[in-house]
Amino acid sequence: MAADFLIIQDLIDRVGNRKIVGYFDDSNNGVLSDDTAAIDIVLSAAEAEMYARLLRAYPGDPALPGGPMQLLVANDPALKMHVVGVALQYAAERRPEFTDDEGVGPYKAQFTRAIDYFETLSKGLKRSKGEVQAGQGANSGGKLQPKPPAATAEMFVFARSRDSPRGHGGFILPLALAVSEMLRVMVI
Repeated sequence: MAADFLIIQDLIDRVGNRKIVGYFDDSNNGVLSDDTAAIDIVLSAAEAEMYARLLRAYPGDPALPGGPMQLLVANDPALKMHVVGVALQYAAERRPEFTDDEGVGPYKAQFTRAIDYFETLSKGLKRSKGEVQAGQGANSGGKLQPKPPAATAEMFVFARSRDSPRGHGGFILPLALAVSEMLRVMVI
């Protein structure tokens, strides 16, 4: 399972060759593992974390060259930086000497920031630089937000006070009608 866009050089550029060799040197010979399967698993898992969250907003085949997800990653350096942070966490967690007593690697903060970034991007709370080429996310601009229901006589509407926009208002017309109807019934 090869990664779609992330390569080992992206990780090396971020933290240096020595650390990456330490994370993947299963034979302890001082060079990157001859078995590229471990590297591919880590890189693919990091991409999968991103895809799992962004496919809601950018649907389609994530591996499709020229597809929205590939265009987004290719044109948004912040997005790729966050995917690298996830990959570093997964790489460090492969080896017990790089984890704490709970099995958490040293890149937990980067991992958490990346997941938050993916979530806010998928919800349309942040915009990506890559959206210029990939197109706007499905949740951007409130496209998928439901429309409020049509007003009915049964609905209570809260009106803010003109003097205090943060509160001190009251319910308007529907409540007034309901109260007047209750009073009319009680009087009769």
